[in-house]
Amino acid sequence: MKKNSQFLIAVLLFLVSNSLFAQNFTISNGASIVTSGAVTIDYGGGTLTNNGTLTNTGGTLRFSGPVTVAGANTINTKNFTVAHSGTSLLNNIITVTGALTVSNGTLNANNKLTLVSNAAGSAVIAPVSGSITGKVTVQRYIALGKRAFRFLTPSVTTDNYIKLNWQESTHITGSTTGENGFDITASGNPSMYTYNNQQVTGSGWAPIASTTGTYLNALQGYRILVRGDRTSTLITQASQPDMNVPITLSATGTVTTGPITFNSSSTPVSINSTSNGTTDGYSLIANPYVNTLDWNNLTKTGLTDAYYTWNSNMGTSDERGRYVAFSTATSLTNSVYRYIQPGQAFFVKNISLGTAGSITFNESDKLGTNITNFYRTATPNLTRLELQVYQTSELALGGYPIDAAESVFDNQFTNAIENGDVTKLSTGIENISFLNSNLTLAIDARPQVVTTDELLVQLQQFKANKNYTFRTHFNNFDPATTPFLVDTYLNQYTALANTATTDVAFVTTADALSYGSNRFKIVFQNNALNNPSFNAENIVVYPNPVTNNQFNIALPSTITGELTVKIINTIGQTVYQTKIEAQNTITITPNNALTQGLYFVELTNQGKTSTKKIIIQ
Repeated sequence: MKKNSQFLIAVLLFLVSNSLFAQNFTISNGASIVTSGAVTIDYGGGTLTNNGTLTNTGGTLRFSGPVTVAGANTINTKNFTVAHSGTSLLNNIITVTGALTVSNGTLNANNKLTLVSNAAGSAVIAPVSGSITGKVTVQRYIALGKRAFRFLTPSVTTDNYIKLNWQESTHITGSTTGENGFDITASGNPSMYTYNNQQVTGSGWAPIASTTGTYLNALQGYRILVRGDRTSTLITQASQPDMNVPITLSATGTVTTGPITFNSSSTPVSINSTSNGTTDGYSLIANPYVNTLDWNNLTKTGLTDAYYTWNSNMGTSDERGRYVAFSTATSLTNSVYRYIQPGQAFFVKNISLGTAGSITFNESDKLGTNITNFYRTATPNLTRLELQVYQTSELALGGYPIDAAESVFDNQFTNAIENGDVTKLSTGIENISFLNSNLTLAIDARPQVVTTDELLVQLQQFKANKNYTFRTHFNNFDPATTPFLVDTYLNQYTALANTATTDVAFVTTADALSYGSNRFKIVFQNNALNNPSFNAENIVVYPNPVTNNQFNIALPSTITGELTVKIINTIGQTVYQTKIEAQNTITITPNNALTQGLYFVELTNQGKTSTKKIIIQ
């Protein structure tokens, strides 16, 4: 009883004062210390032995003197702080869900420290003034999403192979027999790549050679296919569109601290100094720290102001992601936030092809922000337009966009290519961009809108016989400015709301012009409706495609008298005809429901004839 009473008194003092002077302290088997709220447990030094339960998941465990952690059971804490001269040694596991801070002295993690990542957030290492030795386990939570590639980094440099790190959580393939540690697939296709920034020809992507002979490096970016967990059927059902469950990747090794510079001579990853037109001055690098970094604050020379990464959830239902970018000059996100997360790899681009830029990371760049995933959106105060494109069926189900492009308008920019204009990093499949000075742009920076402005939308690798939908988002636009989406294939103008989203469906057919790169543009005055000299050649037919067997014809006031309207199918048959007095808007409802497909609307007035294309859905 005396021993138990002494233990209970010690625990009571521990919790009431939240502080212990240097001494040895043991939590016996069956005993518990569980705190509630932001409690700081300040241990002044000695041996802390946990054979019971020590849980401080809302507060901070602070070592203000050298501590040796011992015992059989894990200590769980939100924050863990080492603030003393000398060394604290972990001989027992501590898990951290918030921030590890080593402001003085040395923490010897001794392979007993785990930085947790889960749906609630990821643990970080605050700016280090002391030192961290020994191995640390760093987790990276991957939220449920498409079965797709991610651009990741382990945040530690391992001395054990990939097989004993990331591969314990997810399949990594590259063999039909299982050689070199790979999981077996019928195709043997690789699922994990590095990027050779110095490759003088080719794409730069190189599959890893082995999972039993390759280490992970904290400065290396990797492209890894995340199928889900190691459920056996995932490896054989390649057509599955989504991960089966969220997963957490773990890697154990040494963490990187202190200044890190990537340049033309840095190792093991250097900045692209080649004139390779395929890699085009891009370099894949890693966030070297277990912490969030503000892209805007990083020291960069000879690099553009934008970085790029991969959003695995974009694309059509049968595709697996798109490149997304962030620009400092415009503060536009293009689906990725300015804050680079722990565990995130990303591309940077040289300003001049063949001349390597440089980028430096410092401990002072760390933010300490606890964020759950890589893709966040922030709305800047500038006037802006985001143009997204969806597979129509996916939009109806609340799915992800195929791709997106943005334009920002402010008088600090010009119509020339400059800082703030971000080149499109294309995937070689369906992409959209804005065309300016013969460059395709993910972000197009322009002066404030005037009524004569045109944004040239570029469709890249769109396909025949598909249903797509544009979605537009305008922010901070002058309410008096009315933008229009112009479909040059159908000669159709669609007004776009400048204070809300607008969805505009369009269909491609076997006609190559229907999915041509220059089919669409955005203008800021509707000549079709406002120009008094407008003639029959510029009549507007809407909505197009037609979804309920009814459409409208908008006529300028210059057209008067009787108007003959014919609907003609693709083999030249007139399937509907009517005569009506010309007015500003005419509604056409054919007697019989028209079958799905392409038709021509022939309009005749005072001896002049104009033909419009419509699509019936």
